Amino acid sequence: MRIAVAADTGSTADLEAALAEFGVLCDPAESIGELPSVVALSGPYDLVLLRIGQPLRTVLPALRDLRRRGMTLPVILSCTSLVVPEEEEAALHAGADDVAFHPLRLPVLHARMQAMARRARGYASAELVCGNVTLDQEQHAVMVDGKRVNLTAREFDFLETLMLHKGVLLTKERFMSRLYADSEAPDSKIVDVFVCKLRRKLTAAGAAEIIRTVWGRGYVVFEPSAHAIEAARQTRQPDAEPAPRGWVRRAPRFLAVPA
Repeated sequence: MRIAVAADTGSTADLEAALAEFGVLCDPAESIGELPSVVALSGPYDLVLLRIGQPLRTVLPALRDLRRRGMTLPVILSCTSLVVPEEEEAALHAGADDVAFHPLRLPVLHARMQAMARRARGYASAELVCGNVTLDQEQHAVMVDGKRVNLTAREFDFLETLMLHKGVLLTKERFMSRLYADSEAPDSKIVDVFVCKLRRKLTAAGAAEIIRTVWGRGYVVFEPSAHAIEAARQTRQPDAEPAPRGWVRRAPRFLAVPA
C-alpha cells in the first residue's frame, strides 16, 4: 500500500516509520494544502492520511478545498485532540471518508486503510478473487481452489497490487513505486521476474492464467473463462512425496543417496 500523508502541525515521521512496519509506503506533504500537488506529481496512491492535532473544525476548510480541487482519493483523519460528535459529522460532510481517534492501535488503523482501499476498487471483503485464485489480505495467503500456494512476501505484495487493480494496465514504473521505497528500489526488470515466478507457481497449483502481458507497456490481471479454469485444474501438479527421513532428494536422473 502506498499513501500520501500530511499533518496540520508537526512532523509525520514517526507515523511513517510505524506504518512502514506494515509494508505501507508513505509520501509526506509539508502541509495539507500541498496534498493535491503531491498526489498529482508522485501518485498513484491508495488513500490520504491526515494527522490532526488541532481542533477538527480548524482543518475543515482545507479538507473542503481538497475536494473542490478534484481529489477523489479516500481520506482518513487521525485525530489526536478531543473531537465532539458535531465536529466528526462536519468532517464527514466536508469530504473525509473515516475519522479515527487516539489512542488508536496501528494494526486497527492499517486494517481500516486496507478496507477503504478495497472498497474504493469494488471489493467487499478481505478476499480478492480472480478465476480460481483467492488472495486473503487478512490471512496474508493465496489459495487456488482452497489450496494454499507458497509465495514470498514480495510475490504476495506484487499479486495483491495486480488483483486490487483487476482490469487496469499497470506499468513497471507503477509497480516499482508501490512496492519499493526509492532508496531500496532494484532494477525494474525485477517486475518480469515476479511475473514469471507467479505464473509458474499458480500454474503448478492448477490456476487458470490471470496475468496478461501487454508488450512494451506492462501487465494486467483479467478474469479467465470457466473453460480455462476447468482446463487448468486438469493440469494441476500433484504434491511431491516427502523424502524419507535421513535422505536427500536429487534431480530425477540421480538416485537418492544417504545424507
